Amino acid sequence: MVRALIADDSRVFRAWLGELLRERGLDVLEAANGREALDLILANRPDFVVLDALMPLMSGFDVLTKLREKVPGYRPVVFVVTAVYKSRRWEAEARQQHHVQEYLEKPLEEATILAALARHLPEVFPPTP
Repeated sequence: MVRALIADDSRVFRAWLGELLRERGLDVLEAANGREALDLILANRPDFVVLDALMPLMSGFDVLTKLREKVPGYRPVVFVVTAVYKSRRWEAEARQQHHVQEYLEKPLEEATILAALARHLPEVFPPTP
């Protein structure tokens, strides 16, 4: 079973995405802030992580930096979502410096997240023809 972590300070976003992932059989963990996200990632080593770029206590980028320091060989599929950092510069930095697979701007449509998931987890989210 694929384990996922959704870290976002929006309870509504966590509920929406969590339901979408659970419907497809993923085991989903949730965190409301960056510190909680880092603790859950280190304890559970999820296969897939969704991090809000801007969260209380620690940003999604800070979570990734700390994670790489603590467990350099661990490389889950990472999506960063943001309602704030909306520019190609932020996306380029996230991909180059933090090695994120997807950088997605909120509000997210279900089709957008499903297409991104199909690109990175095709065994769970087969691409639609």
